[in-house]
Amino acid sequence: MGDAVPPQETLLRTARCQLFKFIMRNEARRLRTFWQWPDSSPVSAHDLAKAGFFFVGPGDEVQCFCCGGILKDWAPGDCPVVEHLKFFPSCKFICGEDIGSQQVFPLEEIFDCVDGQLLSLLQRIDSEDIALPNQPEYPEMGTEEMRLSTFQSWPQYTEVHPEQLARAGFFYTGRGDMVRCFYCDGSVRNWEFGDDPWREHAKWYPRCEFLLQSRGREFVSGVQESFFSTLVSPSPLSTEEQLRRLQAERMCKVCMDRDVSVVFVPCGHLVACAECAPNLSLCPICRAVIRGSVRTFMS
Repeated sequence: MGDAVPPQETLLRTARCQLFKFIMRNEARRLRTFWQWPDSSPVSAHDLAKAGFFFVGPGDEVQCFCCGGILKDWAPGDCPVVEHLKFFPSCKFICGEDIGSQQVFPLEEIFDCVDGQLLSLLQRIDSEDIALPNQPEYPEMGTEEMRLSTFQSWPQYTEVHPEQLARAGFFYTGRGDMVRCFYCDGSVRNWEFGDDPWREHAKWYPRCEFLLQSRGREFVSGVQESFFSTLVSPSPLSTEEQLRRLQAERMCKVCMDRDVSVVFVPCGHLVACAECAPNLSLCPICRAVIRGSVRTFMS
């Protein structure tokens, strides 16, 4: 048996989990998380959101807002409602119980499930034609203090500090190192050393009203110009930078000292050394439950 979690930390985790369940109980809000949904997926984002799932990644991994169940590797012919009921039969939402959500799923629709058309939310469209929301997507996360409180389980290996992220409008989703803006609903993950949350916010979501009011249009325009100029004329990495990145990839993301040498099963992530791996119950990258591990050796 592993070390017991302190009561205070357990309470904080429970509170954050309940808060996120409240946020994602709205079907339209769940649907908006699928803006990076793989175009190649045989299952539609609309059907997944209707079945209670929101997108967490990586790949096609989704999670139920009610029971917390995670499904991935969707195949042609899969019906989200049926799969939800098959793997998580005790989920109150999919069983049709009233859990206070804005839509209770009719149980009879399980037997009338028809695959919907793939809803592509990741399209290149003229941003000037899109009206900005007058209100934040997550008003309950409007204060920096509330956003900061969601980072209780923020991965220790991450170089970016929660205070920086919360100040830039982000709250922690609880999955890997993915954060989400309380105002524009934009998500960012895969943070690297030296990343500035404000600049990343401006790079990917330049029309966020919170961003524009906080940093100004001149700042956002400068980030955009720098970003697109880099895309047009990418600079080759120096030998030192290539070596630094290679070393960072091989370094254990837990102790940040020894080389990675253990692959977690079933997620397949190689992020920990032989000494740190036995102490983990969840993968620090995708937060999947570790069912087993395989030792690897680098030549």
